[in-house]
Amino acid sequence: MLTCGIEILGRKAVWVFLERTEGGLRDVSGRRTQLTLEDDQDPGAVRAFCRTAHAWLDEGRPERVGILQRKKAGAFAAGGTTFKIEGLIQLYPARPVEIVVPQALRAFAKETSPCPAPRFKYQSQAWLLALFLLAP
Repeated sequence: MLTCGIEILGRKAVWVFLERTEGGLRDVSGRRTQLTLEDDQDPGAVRAFCRTAHAWLDEGRPERVGILQRKKAGAFAAGGTTFKIEGLIQLYPARPVEIVVPQALRAFAKETSPCPAPRFKYQSQAWLLALFLLAP
């Protein structure tokens, strides 16, 4: 089974593609680790981000795709660009994109103590999300 976990941080979407094989877990992200929306006011940049995000999903062909839910209110609430990025990824036509609440991810991490670690430290939440989507 292959999954894709995505965490949105400001103008970036951090990606991890994980595959469960008989031998264990395998990171198949390749060079698809982060995608930046350069200018959310430029329609061309927004369309390019959407095309690239959907192309990455087409190329990776994950069975499940999840986005870590953004904080919507409070002192550390996510900005408008993160909302736009989330919406563009959710428009992926080939597969439903799940929104996973941080509480579910924390509970999963607590009960499974996942390993191994992601390739890059900045991928830790997207990695955990992809692992969560692999769980039965």
